[in-house]
Amino acid sequence: MLETILLGAFVLGTIVVLANAAEKRPTVRPLLYMLLLGSNFYLFAAVLQVRENIALLALNLGLVGVATALLVRAVRQRLAQWLPKDGFKPESPLHMTALIFCIYLVINSLLTFAYAGDLSTLSQNIQTEGDVLELGSLFSQMLIFIAFAFLGVGFGTRRSLREVFQRLALRAPTLHELYAGIGVAFVLFWTVYGLTVLWQLLLPPQVVEQQTEVSGLIASNISTLSVAFWLAFTAAVGEEIAFRGALQPIFGMWLTSGIFALTHVQYAFTPALGIIFIVSLGFSWARRRYNTTVAIVAHFFYNFAFAAMVVFARYALDVLEMMP
Repeated sequence: MLETILLGAFVLGTIVVLANAAEKRPTVRPLLYMLLLGSNFYLFAAVLQVRENIALLALNLGLVGVATALLVRAVRQRLAQWLPKDGFKPESPLHMTALIFCIYLVINSLLTFAYAGDLSTLSQNIQTEGDVLELGSLFSQMLIFIAFAFLGVGFGTRRSLREVFQRLALRAPTLHELYAGIGVAFVLFWTVYGLTVLWQLLLPPQVVEQQTEVSGLIASNISTLSVAFWLAFTAAVGEEIAFRGALQPIFGMWLTSGIFALTHVQYAFTPALGIIFIVSLGFSWARRRYNTTVAIVAHFFYNFAFAAMVVFARYALDVLEMMP
Protein backbone atom coordinates (compact mmCIF):
# COMPACT_ATOMS: atom_id res chain seq x y z
CA MET A 1 0.00 0.00 0.00
CA LEU A 2 2.76 2.44 0.97
CA GLU A 3 4.72 1.55 -2.17
CA THR A 4 1.69 2.42 -4.33
CA ILE A 5 1.29 5.76 -2.57
CA LEU A 6 4.97 6.58 -3.02
CA LEU A 7 4.84 5.64 -6.72
CA GLY A 8 1.82 7.87 -7.24
CA ALA A 9 3.54 10.69 -5.34
CA PHE A 10 6.61 10.31 -7.58
CA VAL A 11 4.54 10.54 -10.77
CA LEU A 12 2.57 13.54 -9.54
CA GLY A 13 5.75 15.14 -8.21
CA THR A 14 7.27 14.87 -11.68
CA ILE A 15 4.23 16.70 -13.07
CA VAL A 16 4.71 19.46 -10.49
CA VAL A 17 8.34 19.89 -11.55
CA LEU A 18 7.24 20.14 -15.19
CA ALA A 19 4.59 22.69 -14.24
CA ASN A 20 7.29 24.85 -12.65
CA ALA A 21 9.45 24.53 -15.76
CA ALA A 22 6.47 25.44 -17.94
CA GLU A 23 6.18 28.79 -16.17
CA LYS A 24 9.12 30.13 -18.19
CA ARG A 25 9.47 27.53 -20.92
CA PRO A 26 6.37 27.36 -23.16
CA THR A 27 7.82 24.37 -25.03
CA VAL A 28 7.24 22.23 -21.91
CA ARG A 29 3.53 23.03 -21.74
CA PRO A 30 2.28 20.49 -24.34
CA LEU A 31 3.94 17.67 -22.37
CA LEU A 32 2.42 18.99 -19.13
CA TYR A 33 -1.06 19.11 -20.68
CA MET A 34 -0.73 15.57 -22.01
CA LEU A 35 0.33 14.21 -18.61
CA LEU A 36 -2.53 16.00 -16.85
CA LEU A 37 -5.00 14.74 -19.43
CA GLY A 38 -3.64 11.22 -18.98
CA SER A 39 -4.04 11.53 -15.21
CA ASN A 40 -7.63 12.65 -15.70
CA PHE A 41 -8.37 9.61 -17.88
CA TYR A 42 -6.81 7.36 -15.24
CA LEU A 43 -9.09 8.86 -12.59
CA PHE A 44 -12.06 8.55 -14.92
CA ALA A 45 -11.41 4.80 -15.23
CA ALA A 46 -11.00 4.49 -11.44
CA VAL A 47 -14.23 6.37 -10.77
CA LEU A 48 -16.19 4.10 -13.11
CA GLN A 49 -15.31 1.14 -10.88
CA VAL A 50 -17.56 2.55 -8.14
CA ARG A 51 -21.13 1.95 -9.28
CA GLU A 52 -22.88 1.00 -6.05
CA ASN A 53 -23.39 4.60 -4.96
CA ILE A 54 -24.86 6.53 -7.88
CA ALA A 55 -24.63 9.89 -6.11
CA LEU A 56 -20.91 9.51 -5.36
CA LEU A 57 -20.30 8.19 -8.87
CA ALA A 58 -21.97 11.24 -10.39
CA LEU A 59 -20.08 13.57 -8.06
CA ASN A 60 -16.72 12.02 -8.85
CA LEU A 61 -17.40 12.04 -12.59
CA GLY A 62 -18.34 15.70 -12.29
CA LEU A 63 -15.07 16.44 -10.51
CA VAL A 64 -13.09 14.64 -13.21
CA GLY A 65 -14.95 16.76 -15.74
CA VAL A 66 -14.02 19.91 -13.83
CA ALA A 67 -10.37 18.84 -13.70
CA THR A 68 -10.43 18.34 -17.47
CA ALA A 69 -12.22 21.64 -18.10
CA LEU A 70 -9.51 23.47 -16.14
CA LEU A 71 -7.10 22.61 -18.94
CA VAL A 72 -8.97 25.25 -20.96
CA ARG A 73 -7.67 28.76 -20.25
CA ALA A 74 -11.09 30.40 -20.74
CA VAL A 75 -12.50 28.25 -17.92
CA ARG A 76 -9.68 29.29 -15.60
CA GLN A 77 -10.25 32.94 -16.49
CA ARG A 78 -13.89 32.67 -15.41
CA LEU A 79 -12.88 30.92 -12.21
CA ALA A 80 -10.28 33.61 -11.47
CA GLN A 81 -13.12 36.09 -10.94
CA TRP A 82 -14.02 34.22 -7.74
CA LEU A 83 -10.48 33.82 -6.42
CA PRO A 84 -8.02 36.35 -4.92
CA LYS A 85 -6.87 38.70 -7.69
CA ASP A 86 -3.35 38.84 -6.28
CA GLY A 87 -3.17 35.04 -6.03
CA PHE A 88 -4.58 32.79 -8.73
CA LYS A 89 -3.29 33.51 -12.25
CA PRO A 90 -5.34 31.76 -14.97
CA GLU A 91 -2.46 31.88 -17.44
CA SER A 92 -0.10 30.09 -15.04
CA PRO A 93 0.42 26.37 -15.80
CA LEU A 94 1.59 25.92 -12.20
CA HIS A 95 -1.59 27.37 -10.70
CA MET A 96 -3.63 25.26 -13.11
CA THR A 97 -1.77 22.13 -11.99
CA ALA A 98 -2.19 23.02 -8.31
CA LEU A 99 -5.95 23.41 -8.71
CA ILE A 100 -6.27 20.13 -10.64
CA PHE A 101 -4.23 18.34 -7.97
CA CYS A 102 -6.58 19.71 -5.29
CA ILE A 103 -9.45 18.13 -7.19
CA TYR A 104 -7.46 14.88 -7.25
CA LEU A 105 -7.20 15.04 -3.45
CA VAL A 106 -10.96 15.44 -3.10
CA ILE A 107 -11.65 12.63 -5.57
CA ASN A 108 -9.25 10.36 -3.67
CA SER A 109 -11.13 11.05 -0.43
CA LEU A 110 -14.50 10.40 -2.05
CA LEU A 111 -13.22 7.20 -3.68
CA THR A 112 -11.94 5.95 -0.34
CA PHE A 113 -15.39 6.42 1.14
CA ALA A 114 -17.12 5.02 -1.94
CA TYR A 115 -15.03 1.82 -1.96
CA ALA A 116 -15.88 1.30 1.70
CA GLY A 117 -19.59 1.74 1.04
CA ASP A 118 -20.61 3.38 4.30
CA LEU A 119 -19.24 4.59 7.64
CA SER A 120 -19.42 1.17 9.30
CA THR A 121 -17.52 -0.54 6.50
CA LEU A 122 -14.98 2.27 6.40
CA SER A 123 -14.30 1.88 10.12
CA GLN A 124 -13.90 -1.88 9.70
CA ASN A 125 -11.39 -1.34 6.89
CA ILE A 126 -9.39 1.06 9.05
CA GLN A 127 -9.42 -1.40 11.92
CA THR A 128 -8.33 -4.25 9.62
CA GLU A 129 -5.43 -2.29 8.16
CA GLY A 130 -4.20 -1.51 11.67
CA ASP A 131 -1.60 1.05 10.59
CA VAL A 132 -3.66 4.24 10.89
CA LEU A 133 -1.45 5.70 13.61
CA GLU A 134 1.84 3.93 12.92
CA LEU A 135 4.75 6.36 13.21
CA GLY A 136 6.11 5.43 9.78
CA SER A 137 2.75 6.04 8.13
CA LEU A 138 2.30 9.39 9.87
CA PHE A 139 5.75 10.62 8.88
CA SER A 140 5.33 9.36 5.31
CA GLN A 141 2.14 11.39 4.89
CA MET A 142 3.79 14.44 6.43
CA LEU A 143 6.84 14.20 4.16
CA ILE A 144 4.67 13.77 1.06
CA PHE A 145 2.76 16.97 1.93
CA ILE A 146 6.01 18.85 2.56
CA ALA A 147 7.62 17.54 -0.64
CA PHE A 148 4.69 18.68 -2.77
CA ALA A 149 4.66 22.08 -1.07
CA PHE A 150 8.39 22.59 -1.67
CA LEU A 151 8.26 21.35 -5.26
CA GLY A 152 5.12 23.33 -5.93
CA VAL A 153 6.62 26.68 -4.96
CA GLY A 154 9.67 25.98 -7.09
CA PHE A 155 12.38 24.44 -4.94
CA GLY A 156 15.21 23.38 -7.24
CA THR A 157 13.63 24.97 -10.31
CA ARG A 158 12.66 28.59 -9.63
CA ARG A 159 13.58 29.28 -6.00
CA SER A 160 16.44 28.64 -3.60
CA LEU A 161 15.78 27.00 -0.24
CA ARG A 162 15.77 30.40 1.49
CA GLU A 163 13.27 31.77 -1.04
CA VAL A 164 11.09 28.69 -0.57
CA PHE A 165 10.91 29.30 3.18
CA GLN A 166 9.97 32.93 2.52
CA ARG A 167 7.26 31.93 0.01
CA LEU A 168 5.83 29.36 2.44
CA ALA A 169 5.99 31.92 5.29
CA LEU A 170 8.04 29.55 7.45
CA ARG A 171 10.39 30.94 10.07
CA ALA A 172 11.24 30.54 13.74
CA PRO A 173 8.32 31.95 15.75
CA THR A 174 8.69 34.77 18.23
CA LEU A 175 7.33 34.36 21.75
CA HIS A 176 4.37 36.54 20.80
CA GLU A 177 3.64 34.31 17.80
CA LEU A 178 3.78 31.20 19.98
CA TYR A 179 1.22 32.75 22.30
CA ALA A 180 -0.89 33.72 19.27
CA GLY A 181 -0.84 30.15 17.95
CA ILE A 182 -1.82 28.74 21.33
CA GLY A 183 -4.57 31.36 21.59
CA VAL A 184 -6.01 30.39 18.21
CA ALA A 185 -5.96 26.73 19.26
CA PHE A 186 -7.72 27.61 22.53
CA VAL A 187 -10.50 29.50 20.76
CA LEU A 188 -10.96 26.77 18.16
CA PHE A 189 -10.98 24.04 20.81
CA TRP A 190 -13.86 25.57 22.74
CA THR A 191 -15.70 26.55 19.57
CA VAL A 192 -15.59 22.98 18.33
CA TYR A 193 -16.51 21.68 21.78
CA GLY A 194 -19.61 23.87 21.81
CA LEU A 195 -20.60 22.91 18.26
CA THR A 196 -20.11 19.23 19.06
CA VAL A 197 -22.35 19.45 22.13
CA LEU A 198 -25.00 21.23 20.05
CA TRP A 199 -24.69 18.58 17.34
CA GLN A 200 -25.21 15.81 19.88
CA LEU A 201 -28.24 17.55 21.36
CA LEU A 202 -29.95 18.05 18.01
CA LEU A 203 -29.44 14.55 16.59
CA PRO A 204 -30.63 11.19 17.97
CA PRO A 205 -27.91 9.30 19.91
CA GLN A 206 -27.83 6.41 17.44
CA VAL A 207 -27.24 8.80 14.52
CA VAL A 208 -24.42 10.57 16.36
CA GLU A 209 -22.86 7.21 17.25
CA GLN A 210 -22.96 6.10 13.61
CA GLN A 211 -21.53 9.38 12.30
CA THR A 212 -18.65 9.36 14.80
CA GLU A 213 -17.83 5.67 14.42
CA VAL A 214 -14.72 6.19 12.30
CA SER A 215 -13.29 9.10 14.29
CA GLY A 216 -14.03 7.13 17.46
CA LEU A 217 -12.05 4.19 16.12
CA ILE A 218 -9.09 6.43 15.35
CA ALA A 219 -9.35 7.94 18.84
CA SER A 220 -9.34 4.45 20.37
CA ASN A 221 -5.89 3.89 18.85
CA ILE A 222 -4.45 6.93 20.65
CA SER A 223 -3.19 4.98 23.64
CA THR A 224 -0.36 7.18 24.96
CA LEU A 225 0.66 10.83 25.04
CA SER A 226 3.54 9.93 22.73
CA VAL A 227 1.11 8.76 20.04
CA ALA A 228 -0.99 11.87 20.64
CA PHE A 229 2.08 14.10 20.23
CA TRP A 230 3.27 12.56 16.97
CA LEU A 231 -0.23 12.45 15.51
CA ALA A 232 -0.68 16.15 16.26
CA PHE A 233 2.85 17.05 15.12
CA THR A 234 2.85 15.26 11.75
CA ALA A 235 -0.62 16.48 10.82
CA ALA A 236 0.13 20.07 11.82
CA VAL A 237 3.46 20.33 10.03
CA GLY A 238 2.52 18.49 6.83
CA GLU A 239 -0.97 19.86 6.31
CA GLU A 240 -0.20 23.46 7.23
CA ILE A 241 2.88 23.71 5.01
CA ALA A 242 0.90 22.29 2.09
CA PHE A 243 -2.48 23.96 2.56
CA ARG A 244 -1.75 27.22 4.36
CA GLY A 245 1.83 27.69 3.21
CA ALA A 246 1.63 26.70 -0.46
CA LEU A 247 -2.04 26.82 -1.50
CA GLN A 248 -3.67 29.60 0.50
CA PRO A 249 -1.77 32.49 -1.16
CA ILE A 250 -3.09 31.22 -4.51
CA PHE A 251 -6.65 30.13 -3.69
CA GLY A 252 -7.50 32.21 -0.62
CA MET A 253 -8.91 31.20 2.76
CA TRP A 254 -12.32 29.91 1.71
CA LEU A 255 -11.42 27.59 -1.16
CA THR A 256 -8.35 26.28 0.67
CA SER A 257 -10.46 25.52 3.76
CA GLY A 258 -13.09 23.80 1.63
CA ILE A 259 -10.48 21.56 0.03
CA PHE A 260 -8.94 20.88 3.45
CA ALA A 261 -12.28 19.80 4.89
CA LEU A 262 -13.12 17.54 1.96
CA THR A 263 -9.81 15.68 2.26
CA HIS A 264 -10.75 14.45 5.74
CA VAL A 265 -12.63 11.41 4.54
CA GLN A 266 -13.06 9.92 8.02
CA TYR A 267 -15.86 12.41 8.68
CA ALA A 268 -17.71 11.61 5.43
CA PHE A 269 -20.79 13.80 4.83
CA THR A 270 -21.64 14.58 8.45
CA PRO A 271 -21.85 17.83 10.46
CA ALA A 272 -18.23 17.14 11.50
CA LEU A 273 -17.18 18.10 7.98
CA GLY A 274 -18.58 21.59 8.55
CA ILE A 275 -16.77 21.79 11.88
CA ILE A 276 -13.48 20.91 10.16
CA PHE A 277 -14.15 23.70 7.67
CA ILE A 278 -14.56 26.19 10.52
CA VAL A 279 -11.35 24.95 12.16
CA SER A 280 -9.53 25.30 8.85
CA LEU A 281 -10.70 28.90 8.56
CA GLY A 282 -9.14 29.52 11.98
CA PHE A 283 -5.79 28.15 10.80
CA SER A 284 -6.11 30.17 7.59
CA TRP A 285 -6.68 33.34 9.59
CA ALA A 286 -3.52 32.60 11.62
CA ARG A 287 -1.58 32.20 8.37
CA ARG A 288 -2.89 35.47 6.95
CA ARG A 289 -2.50 37.44 10.16
CA TYR A 290 0.92 36.06 11.10
CA ASN A 291 2.58 33.28 9.10
CA THR A 292 2.47 29.55 8.42
CA THR A 293 4.51 28.79 11.54
CA VAL A 294 1.75 30.25 13.74
CA ALA A 295 -0.80 28.14 11.85
CA ILE A 296 1.35 25.05 12.56
CA VAL A 297 1.48 25.93 16.26
CA ALA A 298 -2.29 26.43 16.36
CA HIS A 299 -2.94 23.18 14.50
CA PHE A 300 -0.58 21.22 16.74
CA PHE A 301 -2.05 22.43 20.05
CA TYR A 302 -5.61 22.02 18.75
CA ASN A 303 -4.97 18.41 17.70
CA PHE A 304 -2.92 17.58 20.78
CA ALA A 305 -5.56 18.95 23.14
CA PHE A 306 -8.22 16.59 21.78
CA ALA A 307 -5.82 13.64 21.53
CA ALA A 308 -4.55 14.20 25.08
CA MET A 309 -8.15 14.29 26.32
CA VAL A 310 -8.66 10.82 24.83
CA VAL A 311 -5.55 9.51 26.61
CA PHE A 312 -6.44 11.03 29.99
CA ALA A 313 -10.03 9.78 29.68
CA ARG A 314 -8.69 6.26 29.14
CA TYR A 315 -6.39 6.63 32.16
CA ALA A 316 -9.30 7.83 34.27
CA LEU A 317 -11.44 4.86 33.22
CA ASP A 318 -8.62 2.47 34.05
CA VAL A 319 -8.27 4.03 37.52
CA LEU A 320 -12.02 3.78 38.13
CA GLU A 321 -12.01 0.12 37.12
CA MET A 322 -9.23 -0.58 39.61
CA MET A 323 -11.11 1.03 42.48
CA PRO A 324 -13.09 -1.32 44.76
